[in-house]
Amino acid sequence: MSDHPMAPILGGTPHRFPMLLVDAVEELAPGHGRARKLVSVNEVLFERFGDAPPALPSALLVDALGQVAIMLLRGSDATAASVWYLGGIEAMTFHAPIPAGSELRMEATVLKRWRATARLEVKAWLGAEPVASGFMVLSQGGAGRND
Repeated sequence: MSDHPMAPILGGTPHRFPMLLVDAVEELAPGHGRARKLVSVNEVLFERFGDAPPALPSALLVDALGQVAIMLLRGSDATAASVWYLGGIEAMTFHAPIPAGSELRMEATVLKRWRATARLEVKAWLGAEPVASGFMVLSQGGAGRND
């Protein structure tokens, strides 16, 4: 499975269908990660939209950005039994809706890491247009904790 394109995603985050919101990892380097999500009109989360044009809810965009942050923080230590918990969201700004049929690019950058806590900047784009940006604080728990 380590050669499979989904290996970094399945090994880097505990999320699974229907809450796995990352489709591909473009880059996972120390301190920086980038991933993509293809927003399909057939997704389960769009079933309640009625006549409104389907768009990715902001809460799920934050969850997707958190999944990229977790993959970045777990890095090469993805086999350790650690869990990252969302401790806070700061200055999250949503610039534009994300319609079905879009390719969402997401990025996370570690700004500061101390013991079992990290502060990251997260951003998302549709093409060159920014759609969201903000900061997250995550704390590590579990047996793989790096104290």
